[in-house]
Amino acid sequence: MQLSSLDVAVVVAYIVLIFSIAVGANVFMKKHSLAKRKGGLKAIENHYLAGRSITFWEATLSIIATEFSAMAFLIIPTYVYFDNMNYLKFVIGACLSRSFISWYFIPKIYGKGLTIFEALARGIHGYSDIRQEGQTGKRTFAFFYIFTKLVGVSVKLLGGSILISEFFGISVFMAMVMISLMTYLYIMLGGLKAVVRTDMLQATIFILGGFMAHYVVGKMSNLTWGELAAFGLENGKFNLWTTGGSFISFIYGIIAGAAYDAATHGVDQDLTQKFLGAKDVKTAQQALAWSSVGSLLVNLVFLSLGVIIWSYYTKHGQSVPHPEKIFSYLIENYFPTPVKGLMVASILAASMSTLDSSINAMSAVFWNDLMGGEKSKMFRVYINLDNFIITVAIIIVAHLVSLIPGAIKIGMHFAYLSTAPLLAFFICRMMLSKYIKMSYSSTLIILSIFTSFLGMGLNHFRFGFNPQLTILVGVVTSVVFMWIYSKLIDFSNTPKENTYE
Repeated sequence: MQLSSLDVAVVVAYIVLIFSIAVGANVFMKKHSLAKRKGGLKAIENHYLAGRSITFWEATLSIIATEFSAMAFLIIPTYVYFDNMNYLKFVIGACLSRSFISWYFIPKIYGKGLTIFEALARGIHGYSDIRQEGQTGKRTFAFFYIFTKLVGVSVKLLGGSILISEFFGISVFMAMVMISLMTYLYIMLGGLKAVVRTDMLQATIFILGGFMAHYVVGKMSNLTWGELAAFGLENGKFNLWTTGGSFISFIYGIIAGAAYDAATHGVDQDLTQKFLGAKDVKTAQQALAWSSVGSLLVNLVFLSLGVIIWSYYTKHGQSVPHPEKIFSYLIENYFPTPVKGLMVASILAASMSTLDSSINAMSAVFWNDLMGGEKSKMFRVYINLDNFIITVAIIIVAHLVSLIPGAIKIGMHFAYLSTAPLLAFFICRMMLSKYIKMSYSSTLIILSIFTSFLGMGLNHFRFGFNPQLTILVGVVTSVVFMWIYSKLIDFSNTPKENTYE
């Protein structure tokens, strides 16, 4: 399916606007850097933390944009099509979790380093020196993060690229290259400042696309939007739990959503970089707290769209396409010009807003936590090279995933589960330091990751406890292990900055 000239013009206008914003971010950061240089602002902080200049609106909208990949843009309506609004339980849990994260997590990491791993290495007291054991532990966790993030973001890139390839009539690989290189270029222009400012536009674009989809699907039918919604209501599409389900299952979902959100929004560099780069702690806290409201509204837009799409297919007796194409099929075959162009721009925006944060986060972790020794004066050259290598690696992994049947689902599950070990370590390091004392060493980190995955694996394959709580099981397993470990090992000779205390 090819786009019309007007549709392509809409997409091109979006791309031009993105790069215009990135250029503006570059100009802003140059002025900001000159103004703050006397205050001791480091060039590396200028790039990776936007010189701690991120405003409330930049952080809030960037958080929302990063949450919604192109796959979420299309899969959330599909979830409701085959089920109901049951998915909302995870969103409610996430909103509740963010209130706690903004109040408790952010003050413990803000100002303690360039990355979450550096903040963990410095500990709850924010020690200025990190000795060799702490440096080694920091590198271990950083390597684990880069590996898991590479898998997760590659799968999301692939999902968006499949759709873009169909709209533009190009190969999936070329779509991946196009999306990735455009994202790389605007990150290079303005660093994290370019990321958050372009994310603001991208969030606006795909939210507008969601509202326009409601309007167009309603116009396509011989029924009004209200009649389609009412039909969905009559058939249980707005129910919060499935037939035969229970209120307890709904509560489990809320707990699962809270645990996952604590991991992604509390200790994942993808999102914590937005907080660490905020103007101050209060701005970071307010941005995260209010992002939960925005996230809830965006989810409601796309969940309710799933109800409208289900009513449309059912009322008109149309055959259902492949489950993954329930929404995209309507865009390809029924959406008029230039709305179709807006929807393609929305998919592109959702893809790029997830990808840009991941590239910047992985580059920051690589440069700050894996690179040893003094930082070179040529760091700008190395940052450009790091970002390019990471971008190419994402393309390669995404291409390899595309060649393996079922790999997308496996990759998504792996990325989802890999958030548990870092959350467990944060809980012990920053929340339970009074009760758990241990070294920040590679050995302990590897063991904690292993026990976390062991707990999740045993739950899934052996014990069969509620699958919604798999991440929570992994976190609890790892925390219990570290508590037992702390009681068995003597830490009297361990430097205090490398221990929980």
